[in-house]
Amino acid sequence: MLKRLLKYDLRAMLKYWWIAAISSFVMSIIAGGCVNMLISEYEEPVALTILSVLFIIVDIIGLSAFTLISAILIYVRFYKNFFTDEGYLTFTLPVKRTALLNSKLISGTFVMLLTTVVAIINVCITVAIGFWQELFVPEALEGMAYAIEEAQKALGVYLIIYAVEIIALFVTALLCSVLFISICITFASIITKKARVITAIGIYYAVNAMVNGITQLVYMIGLDYVVMRLPENNINGPVAVIGFGVILLFALIASLLYTLEYWMLDRKLNLA
Repeated sequence: MLKRLLKYDLRAMLKYWWIAAISSFVMSIIAGGCVNMLISEYEEPVALTILSVLFIIVDIIGLSAFTLISAILIYVRFYKNFFTDEGYLTFTLPVKRTALLNSKLISGTFVMLLTTVVAIINVCITVAIGFWQELFVPEALEGMAYAIEEAQKALGVYLIIYAVEIIALFVTALLCSVLFISICITFASIITKKARVITAIGIYYAVNAMVNGITQLVYMIGLDYVVMRLPENNINGPVAVIGFGVILLFALIASLLYTLEYWMLDRKLNLA
């Protein structure tokens, strides 16, 4: 049943997502051409130069909008499927609420991960097209190959460990983000029947500001404490252990958020 739920959730979100993704690809290609024109040695008409700069700015805004649109699609699907009139039908289906919640979280995290990959590709496209004359020359390619080779020598097997940890950390952070906003929507739907969306946004920004302040304080103090005690001759091992610890911390936070979200859906939600 989870596979069917994932199929419907992904179809509902990707139905509009791919339009924004293709649009962002096209804008990145054009923006790359504009960058290349601006840095070229040839003088272009002033009007064309101004238009190029404006389009680059629009591309940057569009890339941010693409990420925002993806998040909106995820949370609109969550809200509409659970807390509008559609929710009456959703919760009467012969499906466990864990399956309903898991489908929303998996599909939401997947779409956000896909969005991040597309955004990175878009940036790479713009840079590659904009600076191809500087990047795709023998000297630059040899320099990049040398840098990669030196990194492999310096890090060894830790290069793979760091890559795996970065991916795992990013996925768990995305899951925490999806869970956190889902909790805001659910809590707002419990405490009020009107202006649920505005209430959810208010709760999100209030809690997020508080959490960010505490996180930055702990990060600054903790980073200074850890850096001062790292061994100078073998730093890779301790850094890898710290990375693994951070991943476990995010996994624990995700577990707590999941438990809270499920408890609210199962015990506190009143659709009557």
